Amino acid sequence: MLLLYNYLLFMVRMVLPVLVLFSKKWALWTNGQKLTQNSISLIKTLRSSSKCVWVHCASLGEYEQIKPILMEIKSRFPEYLIILTFFSPSGFNRPSSFFQADAVFPLPLDGQKVAKDWINAVRPSMVLFVKQEFWFHYLNELNLQKIPLILVSGTLSSSLLKMPVYSSWYKKICRLFSVLFLQNTKDIELAKKYNLHNTVLAGNSRVDSVKNNKEVPWENEIIKAFTLDSDTIIFGSTWPVDIPFLQDFLSNPAYKNWKIIWAPHEISSHQINLLFSFVMDEKSIILFSKASETTGNERILLLDTLGMLKYAYRYANLAYVGGGFGKGIHNLLEPIVYEIPVVFGPNFKAFPEAHFLVENGGGFSIKNVKDWQLVLEKLLIQEDRHKVGMIASSYIVQNMGTMNKILPFISEVLDYDSKR
Repeated sequence: MLLLYNYLLFMVRMVLPVLVLFSKKWALWTNGQKLTQNSISLIKTLRSSSKCVWVHCASLGEYEQIKPILMEIKSRFPEYLIILTFFSPSGFNRPSSFFQADAVFPLPLDGQKVAKDWINAVRPSMVLFVKQEFWFHYLNELNLQKIPLILVSGTLSSSLLKMPVYSSWYKKICRLFSVLFLQNTKDIELAKKYNLHNTVLAGNSRVDSVKNNKEVPWENEIIKAFTLDSDTIIFGSTWPVDIPFLQDFLSNPAYKNWKIIWAPHEISSHQINLLFSFVMDEKSIILFSKASETTGNERILLLDTLGMLKYAYRYANLAYVGGGFGKGIHNLLEPIVYEIPVVFGPNFKAFPEAHFLVENGGGFSIKNVKDWQLVLEKLLIQEDRHKVGMIASSYIVQNMGTMNKILPFISEVLDYDSKR
């Protein structure tokens, strides 16, 4: 399996020049790789007088899961630098001031020499990976150097564990972690079944993060005025494939008096113009950035800004969360913390919270517009929406307190390290 893994890494490096020509995202990723290669000396300078914790996330979503933990580390151990890496450009293209971190870098593509050079440059006292970031050479080198390594909000893949050829390799990777803090009992049961003993049931750390968001006394006069005296649905983190559901909602007579907040996952001018083209009456839309020009008659407020959606959900009565017709749904916890029902697409296999919502009636997965229409019928009455929303928010209540399970381990490691 190691030969196959290294071959796949080699192939990625070979096809990158072609991918860059056709994908802006891969172009950004490639530029990020060059940036990291040129930043090794900067990392060594950062580390010259301070100890550090290295934290790695795939993208911004995973960062939200670990953000509360990083805040606690910064509070309890201010002498430690936090070096944050991302695989996705959505993370590393932002300034470090946006994060609870002292420096932000793209993660160099895995490889035996690359991993060793990076770890020798960073020299972390402890390393935190989030959810399913299983990069073999990094994990193996950390293990060889006996650097404490934990997985935060981890999930195990039952399909990979059952795969005859891959199972032993996957278990080997899992055992390279000092501790796997897993999200739910299903993961713990899988761990026991396959003799993975370095596991702790800790829940989803993003729950603590969204609970903190809810407690922030955030208010926005534009959204407040737009939603005043009107029921409101938020289409959050949407892609073009989600537009038919918005179009159907616009034409649904039962919801004709509802306001719509529309938050696309990408807010480039091209993406916004594309979204506008799907709506027949452009006068019914107002951009958040141009809200001063509103006539008061608009039905759709388009959030052409970042960082606001997680707070804007507090103004909603219902949420449609995008991504479920692509690689996977976006953040469901952000809306359900406000006790509102959520609707999402069919691709939610890797999301425990989505399984909970579907199984307990706190949310609805749809495959097509017909499914969407049936869900809207169920949620038409305010009392029914309230019942569903309360079930949804019970997931938050049941999964709070992840930090209380993870922080003692982190504190033990850093307390011991700081005394050396």
